[in-house]
Amino acid sequence: MQYALCTADGTVWESSNFASLPADQLETKRKSLVCSQCSEFAWFRKESSHGHPAHFCAHHREDCDLRVEYVVINEPRNGTNIAEGELQSGDLIIVRLDQEQGSQIDVTEVQPPPGPGATGGGRTFILRNQGQESAQHFTLRRILLRLVQSPTFRQSDTQIVFYKNERDVLISGQVRDIVASFADITREMQSDQLLLYWGPIASAGRTPDGKIWLNSSASNQETSVSIFEDVADEFLSAFGITDLDELAGAHVLVAGRVHFTSTGKPVIWCGSSKYIVVRRYRAAGLQALL
Repeated sequence: MQYALCTADGTVWESSNFASLPADQLETKRKSLVCSQCSEFAWFRKESSHGHPAHFCAHHREDCDLRVEYVVINEPRNGTNIAEGELQSGDLIIVRLDQEQGSQIDVTEVQPPPGPGATGGGRTFILRNQGQESAQHFTLRRILLRLVQSPTFRQSDTQIVFYKNERDVLISGQVRDIVASFADITREMQSDQLLLYWGPIASAGRTPDGKIWLNSSASNQETSVSIFEDVADEFLSAFGITDLDELAGAHVLVAGRVHFTSTGKPVIWCGSSKYIVVRRYRAAGLQALL
């Protein structure tokens, strides 16, 4: 996509002109991009080391004339890429985080965010006789797929149990109670309890202390996910990320605690690469520069 609208300055930008902006302006404006026609979330990709030109992409509405086909990166065609039917009310979903393919490390509790009065540890529960034999077993990737595709699933009473190991439960409850989009985060969610948060990534970066920051758009409260430095490289390796700019436009789902900066910006702290999944996209017809 050659053009996108920046809602921060009201300008429809051409991709090469946008790429020429000073770094600080580009980083600010890329969090306010939408499709110039359907006004849906858009993102900017710099020229890549593979020769792909600088360009815009967007998660267009179905009826948008600018809509193009996107393919998911590093996800096998095993039936999880296509639309799935809705679950029946009362269905139970089990996710075993210790079996997630996105991580090879074992973190027994989520590391607390730094700061005065911070306390560590997640709440651990043990559930027995929960009908695991008849439950559906999902992965974080499949949960994220449903959240992206299905507004009904986001507001459903479907029960999900996230096991951190064979017996201990990290998070349990109805989807509508334990999962929130970045746009729907409220201060009431700031507590010691882990919840699941999801949304699109507008940009990503790494600070001098080694943390990776995944930043969402202005329409999503500019929510950021902070991945602790001790698992940052594991995260990059697990998802095959060689350039953080590859994460622009991805959807992310993370289990963590939310805290708020002095300006009211939500920050979700992620202390284990087992507790996060990203779903990256690229335009199907994108060609490298010759």
